[in-house]
Amino acid sequence: MRPIASLTLACLVTATATAQSTVVIPNGTSTVAGNFANAFPWGSSVAQWPGLRLMSIYDAANFTNQGITSPILITALRWRPNDGEPAWTGGTFTQATVELSTAPMNYTLATTNYPGNHGPDRTVVHSGPVVHAGGNGGFGGIPVPWSVVVPLATQFVYDPAAGDLVIDVDYPGGANFVGGTLPQMDVHAAGSQACRIFASSMYPSANGMTQDHGVVVEISYVPGAGAATSIPYGAGCYDTASATFYELFPPGTFDLQNTGITLLPTGIGYVAMAQAGPWFVPTQTPLTMNDDSISPALPLGFTLNYPGGSTTAIRISSNGFVWAQPGISHGCCGGDPLALRLLGARWCPLWTDLNPTLTGTVRFDTDPTNGAAYVTFTNVPETGVAVPNTFQVAFFATGHVEYRYQQCAILNHTTLTGWSPGNHAADPGSIDLSASLPLVTLPDLHALRMSTNARPIVGTTVTLTANHVPVTSPLGAFLGSIVRHHPGIDLTGLGMPGCRQYVSFDATRVFVPAGTMGTMPFGVPNAASLLGTHVFFQAAAFAIGFNPLGIISSNGLDLRIGTL
Repeated sequence: MRPIASLTLACLVTATATAQSTVVIPNGTSTVAGNFANAFPWGSSVAQWPGLRLMSIYDAANFTNQGITSPILITALRWRPNDGEPAWTGGTFTQATVELSTAPMNYTLATTNYPGNHGPDRTVVHSGPVVHAGGNGGFGGIPVPWSVVVPLATQFVYDPAAGDLVIDVDYPGGANFVGGTLPQMDVHAAGSQACRIFASSMYPSANGMTQDHGVVVEISYVPGAGAATSIPYGAGCYDTASATFYELFPPGTFDLQNTGITLLPTGIGYVAMAQAGPWFVPTQTPLTMNDDSISPALPLGFTLNYPGGSTTAIRISSNGFVWAQPGISHGCCGGDPLALRLLGARWCPLWTDLNPTLTGTVRFDTDPTNGAAYVTFTNVPETGVAVPNTFQVAFFATGHVEYRYQQCAILNHTTLTGWSPGNHAADPGSIDLSASLPLVTLPDLHALRMSTNARPIVGTTVTLTANHVPVTSPLGAFLGSIVRHHPGIDLTGLGMPGCRQYVSFDATRVFVPAGTMGTMPFGVPNAASLLGTHVFFQAAAFAIGFNPLGIISSNGLDLRIGTL
């Protein structure tokens, strides 16, 4: 096998400017206003909510029906207000993120799982301020000038032949928006061949999904079939969701009443056991807790170490869980595994739609002598049901935590019991805690992942990267080929169950990992004869103990050489 050469290239002698083109989606809205209106995105400051996220998925037909059938390089996005809107003053969203990707499914099959709707080419194309210019909506039926313009810091290659386009807008609420009034935004509903997934009051979890809903967007792009692309395919090994555990109880099935769970720290996780200490009788004055609220920071009196962090104070949600970090969500109105994993660390003895304003109390007690603190819900009912629920969370300076249950019966709402360090932890799925304890949590393992920092444009050098290399790995290798194996060759027979080979072993280059990463420069010759050529890469790393052979492999990476 040959080594992969890193080429040093001279600068291009000339640079040719390529004309920009535009296309308006959904199809048919270029010269005619949409047939619907909505405030999302850019038409609401969402000051009353923790944030807003609007993922729009547009069927590829919105492009192909307008003559765009080959890859385009998207350079800017524009949104316009609804026609006939009264004058608005506008302002600035001080922080917003826009992501683009090619959807892995047709827009009609999208779900409220945001990550699942993104394709492997998911790219952050803008992160920073977004200005909404002032204006007025003019006359009904006539399109309004574009008032939100977002040039893409990272341009995106979209090929309608590869799938539908995802435009994902996400910005914080609260005081993020600085300015005055905002208009309703232009939307095409019936006939749009598009859908939206939106988060507002339940942010960052999705409130819901709407089919036949396409926010009107103008896309600036550079046309041509000479686009360079970098597209991952396949999957690396191994992804292991081991930091989080939970059980999701459908209404009327909670079965942990009059039991207990103890979480014993191991330094990198917990051992969860089906037992708990004696009930602590609370003595402090009840906290003032509203429906769907979070308490202020409550000092523990000691430093509590937990898997992934430490804290000296906790925050209680009226809906039956405890934040280890400042929380941005009260968790209405039932246990949500997605929010559990994405946000900060939290303990969830009984996360459901509780309402302490109806009856019952929530108390916080500390016991400095014994290095303990207690959160106690006494006779707190779920919303709409008069049945009381009594449970307790005990925190100890030793780091161990206990869930203690007395009478609990949740009849009308989904309930979640468990723990997660959050911060985008992987999802292990719901388990039957009554049958699964004891169990051990460990930090999540992430599959070896191959990526590149740029598209392979002729005359440039891109950096190939292998991420999530195990910290104990002494060596890794990049494998390059002009032959792709997809869906890949099963490597179980070599002692690598769950791993696949995505390229032929035509060329290799060994790397010594730096932390959990390995890199390699790949120079793209400035040769017109290479335009449209595909080169395929995969990474591998020594990883003793992960499988019998002691080697893990990454996903494949398809680099198409181009001029754009």
